Amino acid sequence: MNVNRFLQLGLAVFLLILSSCRVSHSCDGIYEGILPAADCPGIYMLLAVNGDKYELLEKYMLQPETYVTYGTVTHKGKLLNLDNGMELDFSDNSVRCRNVLLKRFSDQKELPEIYTTQLLKENLSGEDATLKLYEKQGKQYADFCFNEKKYTLKLNAENELTDEYVDSNCSLKLLPETQQLPLQKNVLFNNGTDAYMFTQLTPTPCLYTLVGEETSDVPSFLDAMYYNDGKQAFVKLIHTASGYCYTLLQTEASAKTAVYTDGTVEWQLGNNQNGTLIINRKKYAYTEQK
Repeated sequence: MNVNRFLQLGLAVFLLILSSCRVSHSCDGIYEGILPAADCPGIYMLLAVNGDKYELLEKYMLQPETYVTYGTVTHKGKLLNLDNGMELDFSDNSVRCRNVLLKRFSDQKELPEIYTTQLLKENLSGEDATLKLYEKQGKQYADFCFNEKKYTLKLNAENELTDEYVDSNCSLKLLPETQQLPLQKNVLFNNGTDAYMFTQLTPTPCLYTLVGEETSDVPSFLDAMYYNDGKQAFVKLIHTASGYCYTLLQTEASAKTAVYTDGTVEWQLGNNQNGTLIINRKKYAYTEQK
């Protein structure tokens, strides 16, 4: 065997070993779907699978909160076992959970930050902050970033009156909803020296119901979540039928109105707590519920 032939063979073996180290699971990606629930119309799920890790966002429909879980995945053939007890069956770009299909809509392996992080504004100074609430290994945490500092706080199980996250010096409380802001959080943060009050900016949850008689062409209600990552804004419209779940990018905006679309479906937000859903060039009016 000449030297060139030997080098070619060695290079081929090296590339084969390198490629085997980079093999990813065919089920990697982000999945979306609605699971049935006993105490609400359904649970919207956004699941990101990345090898032996996962990120899961859950939203109980008609309720403002979202829940994020980070954990590990065990693969057994086509079966995926999450460490939170969920078992998924992978097949043809979808996973089945409790006889419900969650369809893959992205090849990304992590949930975009915009889904998992809330934007806040301090009431007096107007300074921005971010808050991420999540569960990991059965424990609940809050990552809070303010004034160029990051605080990782753990849920205080002894406080039964309100959700409070603490460490040795700081505390963060999620205050009860008010009549003025029934679907938005107010956050009280104490760094051990000073106290700050924050108002949640995004995501902003809203509930819309169809105006007039119900029709099979569109859903009778839409659970909406408005997001903004500082560069672009969009709305996620959710319904119990997964075919009526849309993620729409904002294409127009003024002081009181906005337009969101994916090129096929359009959502027009009005200035009197109303919205218009446009599908197949037909318009359907919705009104916001307080």
